[in-house]
Amino acid sequence: MLMLTKQLKPIPAKPGIYRFLDKDGSLLYVGKAKNLKNRVKSYFAKTTELTPAKQQMVAKIKKIQFTVVGNETEALLLERNLINRFQPPYNIDLKDDKSWLYVKMTKEAFPKVILTRKQKVEKENNGGEYFGPYTSGLAVRQTMKMLKRIFPFYTEEGPMISLGNNPHSRFHLGRYLNQPLTDQKEWQNNIALIKKFLKGKNQIIKEALLKSMATAAKKKNFEQAARLRDQIRSLEIINVKQQVIKKGEVDELYLNKVKRSFNSLIQLQTILKLKNLPSRIECYDISNIQGNFAVGSMVVLTDGEIDKNQYRKFKIKTVKGSNDPAMIAEVIKRRLRNDWTKPDLILIDGGPTQLNAATKELRHAKLKLAIASLAKRDEEIYLPNEAIPIKLPKFSPALQLLQKIRDEAHRFAITYYHKLHSKNLKN
Repeated sequence: MLMLTKQLKPIPAKPGIYRFLDKDGSLLYVGKAKNLKNRVKSYFAKTTELTPAKQQMVAKIKKIQFTVVGNETEALLLERNLINRFQPPYNIDLKDDKSWLYVKMTKEAFPKVILTRKQKVEKENNGGEYFGPYTSGLAVRQTMKMLKRIFPFYTEEGPMISLGNNPHSRFHLGRYLNQPLTDQKEWQNNIALIKKFLKGKNQIIKEALLKSMATAAKKKNFEQAARLRDQIRSLEIINVKQQVIKKGEVDELYLNKVKRSFNSLIQLQTILKLKNLPSRIECYDISNIQGNFAVGSMVVLTDGEIDKNQYRKFKIKTVKGSNDPAMIAEVIKRRLRNDWTKPDLILIDGGPTQLNAATKELRHAKLKLAIASLAKRDEEIYLPNEAIPIKLPKFSPALQLLQKIRDEAHRFAITYYHKLHSKNLKN
């Protein structure tokens, strides 16, 4: 506690975010505060009533870090970015056991791997081994999906064994393992490796796979050796994707990057007179040569950063010949039919003609969404019902943000166009 008392002294009474780390330097929790000094001290005050989960967290704290920001809104944005990026284990509501996600290994000859939020009930009734809880449902599902391609497993309840032994079944493990059938020994070996992965024993897994690969090569079983090699490579990719903060501080360059993005968004909100901070910006572009292989792209900035998981591409279906405004209209119309997250700002690559085509589709859909366009020639910003475009200084953060997403939309559209064009030439 004496060590923590010394760390509390330099914390200022200013707005910002604070981070709690354990003895290994792993991030436990990220929080925001209007007054950093008072908020952080409250965790260690004897009069403070903490939930059992927070009490457990405080007992693990060995290091305190903080970052001062300009205001509470900036602190909120920075907190959200850090939580999304690093998923600290105590940044969930641990009072509600329904929010906990576990990986369950069933207790049977051919164990299944199941994601569940009912750990206590299932443990009492069905047995099995549990790993977790995990703070991010999306993250754990993505990890298990990648893991399944390395160490195949079944996720469905019910009569899976007969389906697994049927080469024509979509549940057949051979589609991953490149072999006719999977016997019980190999099945259980995969489950054992998955357990090691979930326990963080990745190096042990890699060494075991390397040993098996060497044995297979020695026996001139090159197909199996190649499969094991691919498993090792895929495992290394997963390890990179699952890295968290270890033995080090949160990257100050990253914090500064987030703060710069926030300042750009604030400036953009002011210039375009937006009702809300443009946390989600969608940008649209068209790519074609004289109307041939015409495609549209949608790229997204989330909190000022490229968000490739949200990208979408469109093959133009209804427009013949070279007509960019009509193509933009088609793309916007198709986008609005989908139940995707609504943007705070739509940006069109082009001038007033393209903007008017997109705005018309918003009116047809009876949606009031902020929309603008950015023309390449003079980098002018056009708004609906505004005759005079906005011309920002070359080094304006708001302009640079719009240029970043506009250029990315252009790149994404061109890439898709080249893909379709090359495919046509091959055929």
